[in-house]
Amino acid sequence: MKEKENVSLFDSPDKVTSLIIGLVLIIIILSQSFAINNNLDALDIFRNILNHNSIYLIMLLYFVSLKTYLGKKYFNYINAIVIFIYFVNMITSMLTIFHTLSLTSLLGFALNFILFLYLFHVFFRGTRIWDDFKLKKSPFNELNNDWYFSVIVIISVISLAVNLIFTTTFDGTVLALLDCLYIILFSRYIFLYREYLDQKKIDIKNDGSLDEIKEKVTDVVDDLGNSISDIAGDVSNAVDKFVSENNIDEKVNQAKEKIKEVSNNTVDKIDEVVDEAKKKVTEESKKVSKKQGRPKKEAK
Repeated sequence: MKEKENVSLFDSPDKVTSLIIGLVLIIIILSQSFAINNNLDALDIFRNILNHNSIYLIMLLYFVSLKTYLGKKYFNYINAIVIFIYFVNMITSMLTIFHTLSLTSLLGFALNFILFLYLFHVFFRGTRIWDDFKLKKSPFNELNNDWYFSVIVIISVISLAVNLIFTTTFDGTVLALLDCLYIILFSRYIFLYREYLDQKKIDIKNDGSLDEIKEKVTDVVDDLGNSISDIAGDVSNAVDKFVSENNIDEKVNQAKEKIKEVSNNTVDKIDEVVDEAKKKVTEESKKVSKKQGRPKKEAK
């Protein structure tokens, strides 16, 4: 991309690239210094590099290579590597939802999914893959540059706010802020590259339509709703038929009457037992009273 003259910081691809390189270096250095301050051993620090910083290390190499002749020559190839990395990242975030369903995991998946779509529909333009896979018919081409960038920024800020709420350490707060800033700068870089493609009129004639997908989804939902209604009706009719054929209502009523009869008999028997018990208690009490009322014989 050719550099424009007298452009602002965030409208210059070269300046945005330099900012990303500096930011990624800061993230890697700070995350490792935090790990050392937390008294982690060498193995834990190495795992931290692989887990949190693996994408940052790859992206650092990517943006540094753009400053070199080889990076500019093989630009489309290294873009394909970046797309693959973010595809894997999207799949990982999707699996995280099944493992731990939370607002953080949902926001993470939404962010990675839109970022992957953005990369896929920008970096493959002007390449053989765009023509071979007929990507000009993709409905996501209808989503304009401002829409992609704005949605990524909004989700990033919301995700940052959620992370700050649940983060209890200073280290986590700093890294969450830097991660959010990196996503915004990276999406800005993609935004500027798509602007460049639009200006050069590279693969701008696209046939995809979101309206067709909306209609198909609506039809599928309607068909599904009708099928569910039909199934519910068939089940209801089958139940009614079974009830009528087997005289279920009549048997239920007989069972109710039997239960009522048994319960009444049980109550009557309980009353009889209670009455008899009362009579015996009364008789015994009278006997005791008579014995106590007799005068004692004098001792001779």
